[in-house]
Amino acid sequence: MFIQSIRFKIILWYMLILALTLSVFSIALYRNVSQTLFGDKDDLLQSRAGGIVDSIDTYWEAERLDAIAAGIKSEAVFSKINNINFAKIAQRWVEEKSDDPDLLNIVVQIFDVNGALIATSKNIPNISIFSKEALKSELQKKIRFDTVTVEFTKNVPTALRVLTMPVVENNRVSYIVQVASPLSSIEVALQNLKITLFVLLPLTVFLTGIIGVFLAKIALNPVDKMIDTIHQITAENLKLKVNIPDTKDEIKRLADTFNEMLGRLEHAFSSQRQFIEDFAHELKTPLAVLKGEMEVVLKKMRSVEEYQLVLLSNLEEVNRINKIVEDLLMLARFDSSVVVLDMKRLDVAPMLKSIVDDMKVLAAQKNIGMDFITQDTITIYGDNNQLKRLFVNLLDNAIKYTPGKGGIIVSATPSGDYAKIIISDTGIGIPESEIEHIFDRFYRLDKARYTPGFGLGLSIAKSIVEAHKGRIEVESKLHQGTTFIIYLPMIHA
Repeated sequence: MFIQSIRFKIILWYMLILALTLSVFSIALYRNVSQTLFGDKDDLLQSRAGGIVDSIDTYWEAERLDAIAAGIKSEAVFSKINNINFAKIAQRWVEEKSDDPDLLNIVVQIFDVNGALIATSKNIPNISIFSKEALKSELQKKIRFDTVTVEFTKNVPTALRVLTMPVVENNRVSYIVQVASPLSSIEVALQNLKITLFVLLPLTVFLTGIIGVFLAKIALNPVDKMIDTIHQITAENLKLKVNIPDTKDEIKRLADTFNEMLGRLEHAFSSQRQFIEDFAHELKTPLAVLKGEMEVVLKKMRSVEEYQLVLLSNLEEVNRINKIVEDLLMLARFDSSVVVLDMKRLDVAPMLKSIVDDMKVLAAQKNIGMDFITQDTITIYGDNNQLKRLFVNLLDNAIKYTPGKGGIIVSATPSGDYAKIIISDTGIGIPESEIEHIFDRFYRLDKARYTPGFGLGLSIAKSIVEAHKGRIEVESKLHQGTTFIIYLPMIHA
């Protein structure tokens, strides 16, 4: 279970990334230390080689001055190239300086221009790097570093860092100085560093993983508490909320989001529960009427007129049930976007005038005045049947909740990119606390104060408006009236 948890995956990825990072760091560190150590060794050899050349030249200059004082003036005598006197001086210098602390652990070899060894500080194998062909080329004028392996003791190889420096005078090589130093100290240092890195890298990753387990446990502890709370949540106790940690991180956002989801679920469950109760209540009355009338009529033979009256009454109740079912199916289609609107170019004014004229008949029965006002040509794309259902629904509500001698005004005007249709009445109004809920599915105002209904009309109205890419708003004051404002996208000329 732990292996499949997100906690384990986070720790595993962290350890892999850490291992990769430390590996790259270790390789870079090893290379840098190696380059530094070899660079220091090369600088030391180059410094020693320069000192050797200066010291031998000083010996040679003293010999040259003594020869001049003795009356020797031949240039051939003073030339260092293949000069036996120079070889003797070089060998003497090497013997005198063999115990010099600066040359400790440094092998000094001096070669003539032909590559022949003329002086050496230790009896070691010839490690001359230049071949005879190379000695005759321009390469002999360049310093070069090499790493070679020699055997000071039989079958015991020793790695040496070798600097070969030709000494050039008058654009000609006079002799060649070669200094070499063992790399044992560098090899030991690099080997120790390698062992240290190989030990520390996995140990660091392992210890970090162990620490990561505890840190992940601490970091994800709120999630564990959330899980425990979630296990306790059922449809019966949706009011139970997840404890929100006192942080500003993703865990808090998750808890907030989950609590918001619980709120929506609670509202949905409450709405569904209310819907079932309302639906059962709405069906109970017509079904009771149907059952009662059928039972009465079946108790004895009736006249044709009595049978007709019962059938007509039953038909009214069936129509009522049918209306409820149609409204529910319509809402379901809007929810699932199954409704396909028959969008056509419509002139708002004639459509509204026709609807208002039809609804005036119902308004007149309650002695309610109804007027339609517009001065503009307003064109929209819309489904004529659905829009007619929208406005008939709103006007029917206005008539239902407006007392006798009241008034209803319908107007249509352009408002930016929208057609603005206003339906205003002088009815009983809506309490301020109820306004935000009137478009909720299955929501009804206080049944004791208002005409009973199923609470689907305004939900259907809002769905129709939103299907046309518009919006609907409501303004109301208790005992003063209600105004519905519908905005539908307008076609500009």
